[in-house]
Amino acid sequence: MFPIHGSATTAGSSVVVYQQVRNLSRRKIAYPFYPFKRLGREHPKKHDTNLKSGMRQFLGPRNYKGEYVMNKYFQVPSNHQPNYIKPDLERGQSLIHPITGETVVQKYDGSFGEVEENRRLKNMPEKRLLQPFPGNRNCLTNHVISEDLKMRIYNEIQVEGLSTQQVSQNYGLKIPRVEAIVKLMEIEKKWEKHNRITPELEVMSSTLYKMFPVFEPESKLARENLSEIPVPQRALSSRFLTIAESEPFGPVDAAKVLELEPAAQTLEKMGSIGEHAENHNQQKGPSNRVVYGEVRKGDRSVFKFTESRVGKVGHRYGAGIRDNKKDRKIGFNEVGQMVYI
Repeated sequence: MFPIHGSATTAGSSVVVYQQVRNLSRRKIAYPFYPFKRLGREHPKKHDTNLKSGMRQFLGPRNYKGEYVMNKYFQVPSNHQPNYIKPDLERGQSLIHPITGETVVQKYDGSFGEVEENRRLKNMPEKRLLQPFPGNRNCLTNHVISEDLKMRIYNEIQVEGLSTQQVSQNYGLKIPRVEAIVKLMEIEKKWEKHNRITPELEVMSSTLYKMFPVFEPESKLARENLSEIPVPQRALSSRFLTIAESEPFGPVDAAKVLELEPAAQTLEKMGSIGEHAENHNQQKGPSNRVVYGEVRKGDRSVFKFTESRVGKVGHRYGAGIRDNKKDRKIGFNEVGQMVYI
């Protein structure tokens, strides 16, 4: 607060002072929670901050190319283990010796020295290696399929004639992923036949393959949940329904309002959908017979006749379809919306 203008009153005994108030933010600067070297008094024209200093200590020194070769996150992982940042475990120990590979720390004089063994990183669980975000334990990296397993799945479906359900149960992979593997293997074989796979694509494929963990059917951590049901599209929107306070309303009633089918039927459909499913060639239910009219010379259209029930399609002759009829009956559906009967 500081004065801007002052004026005396008529009595001459009191003074009115106008002041300007500055609203300062109560937010605190998010400094690293681990100890790091802070700056002292510097020249005001240097424009350096403790945040920049902490970032430089985390990244380490740069070489003549401008690369941070001493930072453990600089190199692309090539041992099928993702190298995600773990600030709560490493606590600022992000520098490694480029020759020995041991963890080092930058001292106050600019030199590098050895650090004590970090037991947190040594005793880290296997599941934490697949966690890209430190604050989200439910987000885990998926496993890649090896070339041998891809070829086995392709041969079992295309050569031996097994269904996707059997292959899915044998290896613990979801049916859509098995279908995608077969489809991509067919595309890869076509590209090899036409010499479309360039050396750049092979290098990129090999690099990405080494960055992520490999899927092993025997591992319980890698096997996918085959009973997982995707979120239905109808459940993503809200519905409003007026019910009595004493009226029971449970999950089954909510499924009826949202027009959702039981989970058993959804799983059955998921198992039967696909190009290589067990019963994908069998027709379910009666099919409508379609008859096309004869095309003669000069005709610009073809008549198509489809078997349908009376009242299910179209409108009866003589029945009005205007919405502004005064005596039209009005009803309400399960959601509470007004509909014409």
